[in-house]
Amino acid sequence: MTPTSAVTLTVDRCPVCGEPTPAEARWWTLKSHHRISEGELEYCASGCGCLVVLVNGEIVKSIPAARR
Repeated sequence: MTPTSAVTLTVDRCPVCGEPTPAEARWWTLKSHHRISEGELEYCASGCGCLVVLVNGEIVKSIPAARR
């Protein structure tokens, strides 16, 4: 048995709003994917409800869940 002081809980946070979630949870869901002249465009929703728009894997727009 591991002593309580040696147990660390892994928690990830949303990069948009900072909402915590267990690391093993499915956090991002791809909603849409398109090829555009600049490359790959993706729309993703987080587990907390935030939305992000990515171009070639880089976040170019984010909308916190509280603003939707």
